[in-house]
Amino acid sequence: MEYTIQLTLRQEWNDDRLAFDDRGVHEYLTAPDPEKIWTPDLFFQNEREGHAHSLMAPNVLLRLYRNGDIMKSSRITLTLACPMDFHFFPMDRQVCEIRLASYGFTKDDLDLQWSTLGSSVQVAAGLNLPRFILNEVKTDTCTSTTSTGVYACLKVSLFLERRWAYFLVHTYIPSIMMLFISWISFWISPESTAPRIVLCMAPLFGLASIGTNVNDQVPQVSYTKASDVWFGFCNILLFSALVVAAIVNYRKRMDKLKETQQKDRMEYGRDFNLEAQHRLMGPSKSAPSGEEEEAVSKPKPKGRPCCFGRLCLPFDRVEKIDYLARFLFPGKDYNPWLASNTKYWYFMQRAQNSSASFAVIFLIFNIIYWPCYLSKYD
Repeated sequence: MEYTIQLTLRQEWNDDRLAFDDRGVHEYLTAPDPEKIWTPDLFFQNEREGHAHSLMAPNVLLRLYRNGDIMKSSRITLTLACPMDFHFFPMDRQVCEIRLASYGFTKDDLDLQWSTLGSSVQVAAGLNLPRFILNEVKTDTCTSTTSTGVYACLKVSLFLERRWAYFLVHTYIPSIMMLFISWISFWISPESTAPRIVLCMAPLFGLASIGTNVNDQVPQVSYTKASDVWFGFCNILLFSALVVAAIVNYRKRMDKLKETQQKDRMEYGRDFNLEAQHRLMGPSKSAPSGEEEEAVSKPKPKGRPCCFGRLCLPFDRVEKIDYLARFLFPGKDYNPWLASNTKYWYFMQRAQNSSASFAVIFLIFNIIYWPCYLSKYD
């Protein structure tokens, strides 16, 4: 990661060779050609690129004082490297440094120190960063050790705090709204398959788009960020809602298939019940007429059993059970498939109530997520 900064660098040192005495006429002299005077060979250790400003004239000022003190001021723009930690992104805090050292003179020849007169680092009034808040600026000294010697260096630490209100409005709140939209599908009739699937798929695609836009604002890293945890859990909830919608659709189709099979089986059972009643009436009773005569004359398919849920019985037993049920409960239609239908409606009731379960799970996740990451932020 890198950042660009524009600064004015002021250096002061003493060179007794340039001391002069003009009997107090001038407090200092301004050098017309600073390049002819010796200056420290300083460089920025974490510099990527930079340039000195010289649009209309070189932005360099060099003053010579009577006692040999020299002050040099120059305006430069730098692009510096800043290793950042994005574990808590977008609620992260970063520390970026500006490291200044001598290139060729060791610490025995050239020592670097911060000025003790006033503030060593002055921040421009009204400084406003679009993504960060500059909380604090600290200065320190350091040493740079290489194979050629030990060199003195100066360090400026910039403590930055990311403005995460933007992500709250454009990332977290929209993702929460998408989750609520997906939970609406639980209250839609299972016959409306298309609306249920659309209410689950559209938020899933929208959340993926938001996550892509957020990840484009930071470099790719190999570890998990706070935003990755949020979007990962939201994707799990959206995918779970889609799975629930698919299961409801599957159970509905299976129920329709059972209803079709039930009608066929009941037709066979009604025909056999008429035949059983004819047998119980005996030969002394009057012969059946109309529909009963036609039903009795039908052949009995002996090779096909009748199934009640998972229990399958031969036709002779079904014939006795159905006749006994009609005898015990006259005037009521005996429906042996009622148990399987009640299972489906019980499942539907649980599917509609699953929205509350999803909301509770999401609430528990927020109770864990926000204190965990905001503790680092605060």
